[in-house]
Amino acid sequence: MGVSGGFGPTLIGGLISAMLYGITTLQTYAYYMHCPEDPSITKLIVATIWTLDTLHVSFICHVLYYYLITNYGNLASLDYIVWSFPVSITIFL
Repeated sequence: MGVSGGFGPTLIGGLISAMLYGITTLQTYAYYMHCPEDPSITKLIVATIWTLDTLHVSFICHVLYYYLITNYGNLASLDYIVWSFPVSITIFL
């Protein structure tokens, strides 16, 4: 498997993740606008999930930018894992 075989699906997955993040943001906004009477704990859970999703998308965008833009054509950069990738995984453990 070459670079195109590994990063093509990763890029598509990142783009789909960003689109779903937009839907999540819209749903979060609609929740806060239409359900002001919900308990504070529910609002806190919604805010926490949205914040974790925001961090995840940000880190994945950083990974993609690092490998596909900053280090385009630099095969030596593939020997190292950029810091945002393990952090993104750690968030969801």
